[in-house]
Amino acid sequence: MTVSVVIPVYNRTSSLKDAVESVFLQKYPDIEIIVVDDGSGEKVNKNLRPYMSRIKYIRAENNRGVSAARNLGIDRARGDYIAFLDSDDLWLPGKLKEQIKLMEKEKTKVCHTDEFWYKKDKFVNQGVRHKKYGGWIFPLILDICRISPSTIIMHKTVIENSGKFDENFPACEDYDFWLRIASKFKISYLPAKLVVKRAYMNDQLSLNVPYMEYYRLLSLIKFVKKNCRLSYTYLKAAYSEIERKYNIVKKGIDKYQ
Repeated sequence: MTVSVVIPVYNRTSSLKDAVESVFLQKYPDIEIIVVDDGSGEKVNKNLRPYMSRIKYIRAENNRGVSAARNLGIDRARGDYIAFLDSDDLWLPGKLKEQIKLMEKEKTKVCHTDEFWYKKDKFVNQGVRHKKYGGWIFPLILDICRISPSTIIMHKTVIENSGKFDENFPACEDYDFWLRIASKFKISYLPAKLVVKRAYMNDQLSLNVPYMEYYRLLSLIKFVKKNCRLSYTYLKAAYSEIERKYNIVKKGIDKYQ
């Protein structure tokens, strides 16, 4: 079975080579690497020249954001499975092989792993707040995004059933994506740290909690409107979280009035 690895990039050539090479080190026999250049100003294709025979390089003429780049990669993928890798991040050897093995064992179509966090030249602790889960985890991922894109692998039918990334969200597009998937599919979780999530630049959005909660709130409202026939347990949990997020956003707005 072929695994298509979608790597979106926008002006991050220095870390991109490391990301691509970490896929080369996977002990899995059939991998398709798709690098989607989201209208970079830098010469991304020039930096990838040594690898062009081993990857599929796609360039978008305009910068449309990470969701559009991932979706373009999904559209061009030929694999039975789709995996994502951000251009800042790294996979450790054995990631794909171990995930495929776990999905076969648990008879699931989606799997994510634990990860290392690397920021400001050192590894940092994630904390209890970012605990990850496996199983029917929809109620457990309503508060924050607990699945990192670089840790995920899924059968292509999961995306066909749940939909691609919503390109209208400037932030929390992954939260929106996982909501739809977790509401329909059991998700395997591999507790091994098989991804290094690297942060080279301060992400101001992630520091602004009301801002992030605003987009999570919009995503959750959109989700319940489109899934009114969801189970009572799931809907109750979703509405409870909508109320909590609304209060956080309101408090943030009131603070600056």
